[in-house]
Amino acid sequence: MKRLILITAAISALVAASAAVAHLKTGDVTQVSATLSAPTAANVQTRTLTCDGQTIEITLGHYSGTATSTTTELNGPVDLFVKSTYNTTKKLGWIDGWLKVRASDKRTRASFTAINVDGKLDGWLRGSASHRGGLLFGSLAGSFSKTGGLTDGTLGTGTGTNAAVIAKRIDCGGEKPTRPSVFLFVRGEVDSVSATTITVKPKDGSANQTCTVKNADQVKGIDAKDQVEMSCVQVAGVWTLAKVHERH
Repeated sequence: MKRLILITAAISALVAASAAVAHLKTGDVTQVSATLSAPTAANVQTRTLTCDGQTIEITLGHYSGTATSTTTELNGPVDLFVKSTYNTTKKLGWIDGWLKVRASDKRTRASFTAINVDGKLDGWLRGSASHRGGLLFGSLAGSFSKTGGLTDGTLGTGTGTNAAVIAKRIDCGGEKPTRPSVFLFVRGEVDSVSATTITVKPKDGSANQTCTVKNADQVKGIDAKDQVEMSCVQVAGVWTLAKVHERH
């Protein structure tokens, strides 16, 4: 069974023999629990990477909602700030973050780490509760999605799916672009030019050469009848403009 423990009272212990004193600041332990719902998303940003045939989503977000408990320190509006790393191919990942319960004294805060198995969390949290310096330890479970936040959340209770994972580094640098190996160089007069193509009549009288324009800014200021030097590369079998400039 999941457990959440709130340690609140302060105890000091005097250890006899040679006047040694040990200070035990916390020792009175109370079992507590809460339900948690934080579905309202704000400032959520997701970056998607494809690595080694796997898709990984890295999400940073703030989610808000309500914590409900008979324990004052755990009852009230709640905010979760999370970083989620989730492998959508394997449906495995983890979440790091912290939560804040804005109870009567607004002092309950805890950091947490949870395993994410197909949207189900199994985790652990540790923090502080109330202005009196209580310590908060316990389990965190629930359902999580980058758009829906945390639902069916439980602190110290519930039936979370126990799990463990090993996360290893993979190369997310992406595929290296293929460097062009076929080039075209033309010196001559512009026969026609538009935002999509440019055709140049070579100075030696050979056949006109046409190249596709990928960006209209490449041919900005170039007009028909201008004397130019044009360089093109072959991309998927199509001559594509690399650069063109006017000859003076």
